[in-house]
Amino acid sequence: MEKTNELNKLISYIHMGNCIYRIYLEHALELEDESLIKEIKSIQSIFKKHEDTINSLIEQNGEESTKSITSAGLMGIYKEKLKSFDNTYSICKAAIKSTNMGMLSTIKFLKENENLSQNIKEKIEEIINDYLNIQKIMTLFILNNCIK
Repeated sequence: MEKTNELNKLISYIHMGNCIYRIYLEHALELEDESLIKEIKSIQSIFKKHEDTINSLIEQNGEESTKSITSAGLMGIYKEKLKSFDNTYSICKAAIKSTNMGMLSTIKFLKENENLSQNIKEKIEEIINDYLNIQKIMTLFILNNCIK
């Protein structure tokens, strides 16, 4: 089913976001920044919720969801792994940028798939709103923890 193929593209994007946040978690652990570790783990639970939501939509169509990431997504993850994060601010700034990219990709996905059912569109809009909230969470984290 075409709708399932498209939703599998979306779930691949979400898997990528999860992988990138695991990179940020590794760096936060290296810095031993307990408050950032807690925040990133909280955000990872939001990504997990997104995965569960889209997986459920795919399974409702009698299909199996992909566990893979596109080659472009793998390149993005690799680029993020190569970055050096020497402080909390740099991790948060990268998280805001990558979350914004994820949000823009999801908006583009929604625009390219206007024929999806209203229920699916609403679920995707919830994901977009979560991305906005994640950016706000990370911005407030910077204001409260990185700026003296």
